[in-house]
Amino acid sequence: MSKETTETRKKQIIEAVLDIAAERGVSGLTTAEVARRVGFSEAALFRHFPSKMDMLKATVTWVHESLAASVISISKKDIGPLTKLEEILEFQLGFIEKNRGMSRIIFSDELHTGNSELRETVRTLHRRYHEIISFIIQEAVSIGIYRQDLEIEMAARTFFGMIQTAVFNWSISEFSFSLRDQFKPISKFLRGCFLQKFYCR
Repeated sequence: MSKETTETRKKQIIEAVLDIAAERGVSGLTTAEVARRVGFSEAALFRHFPSKMDMLKATVTWVHESLAASVISISKKDIGPLTKLEEILEFQLGFIEKNRGMSRIIFSDELHTGNSELRETVRTLHRRYHEIISFIIQEAVSIGIYRQDLEIEMAARTFFGMIQTAVFNWSISEFSFSLRDQFKPISKFLRGCFLQKFYCR
């Protein structure tokens, strides 16, 4: 099997994992169902991922790396830190809405009380993403867009917390509303918290 075919197969498996997790939760994710959706046997599936946990780790890694790649790309644009942060926020909400199953994985027992390696994978990837957001916020403070007394760490946590709360509400409501519609209220709130009072755009 060629490398290209192998990578294509792995991507198909990850897509199936996300779809099943969205529909049934992580507890309803089985290797038999993944194999059925991608159209080959469990034995063939195990050649790519030896276990359900390996599939979950690959899925989490793919999602975070895809997010990070786009976030890094946005962070390098010549558009100013405020626009960068809001563009990242809008992108992330849209990306999560497109990959609904990730919300079920993030809030699952398998992640919080299950496999420690899976937890560490998420923590490592999240730290990388957190560093990028913190750097952008620091940039906004340094040039006077954000308040000078803003605590960078707490501001980054607030940014992630607003997204996490929106995703949690969206997930437990069975995806009954558009996550993308949360962009305007979240960005408005963050502006109220972070911006210098005299700053106008």
